[in-house]
Amino acid sequence: MNKFINKHPYLLITLTIIVACIVFKVSFGWWLLIMLAYGLILYVTHLGTAVGWTGYLLDGFLKQPKFTHALYRFAINHNTKCVHAMLAYGLDLLRDGVYEPALDIFQRIVAMKNVQPMLLKYAEQDLGIAYWKCGQLDKALETLEMMVAKYEYFSPDFNTTLGYFYILAGDYEKAMDFTEKALIESETHGPAYDNLGQMAYRQGNYEEAEKQFLKALDLKDTMVDSKFHLGLIYESWGDLESAAEYFLAAHQCKITGMNTVSREEVDAKYNEYWGDGATPLTSNTDEEYDSDDTDNIETEELSELKAYADEDTDDIETEDR
Repeated sequence: MNKFINKHPYLLITLTIIVACIVFKVSFGWWLLIMLAYGLILYVTHLGTAVGWTGYLLDGFLKQPKFTHALYRFAINHNTKCVHAMLAYGLDLLRDGVYEPALDIFQRIVAMKNVQPMLLKYAEQDLGIAYWKCGQLDKALETLEMMVAKYEYFSPDFNTTLGYFYILAGDYEKAMDFTEKALIESETHGPAYDNLGQMAYRQGNYEEAEKQFLKALDLKDTMVDSKFHLGLIYESWGDLESAAEYFLAAHQCKITGMNTVSREEVDAKYNEYWGDGATPLTSNTDEEYDSDDTDNIETEELSELKAYADEDTDDIETEDR
């Protein structure tokens, strides 16, 4: 009983006020004024949390991020306890490429007491992603591995994300292990095939990488990461027309701060092939192409991510990978 009282004090106060109004036969007008006054007092005394909930509820209706983000910032600056608002704002910051403030928000959630288990799990996942985006891959791996030890069920996106982190770390055995777990959960999970493609690409097996990236796009055709890598592969083979088409397709995708490639990387290749100063395309796949020159073609390796969905963003959001 004491545990329930400590957990829901304001619910009990509200019920007490309602019961008192009924017992003392308070008129409806006065009852309404009493409840409004009580609500106003709670709103002011718990301003950060109240504004956080206000922003969270309006977020889904207004679709005006500038307005709701202002509410979120106010709430966080006033020590909000609304985890829903904190998660929503932190995720928006990740998408916008504002990583350090997002990292701070997720660290605050994880440090809070009495957070609902499901919300805590989301926060821990996003914390790992924020560490990755802030260049702290070791902390990202540590955070997600702690989750593996703590929880029993994980979505394909979680396993794909952890697998991708191990790709970045160069541990392809563990990367394959988690990618296969994602495919066991869903054999049509496009990002898992992108993982397979990236492993093959980084190990120089471009034929296998091409196969896996094409499979990924067949299952989820919005993945800018697979399109960009296919462009790099065809460029390395001298098939400049195919490379140009995939760089164009990547350029036309929605790219957020949660993708594994950045807008800057994609636009650099797009401008190289489609910009005002681009040279005319000459495919080197014909018979006239001098095969001796193939050794001189430069293969661009993807740099470390600089800056993580399209409209169909998943919860753990290495989006559209």
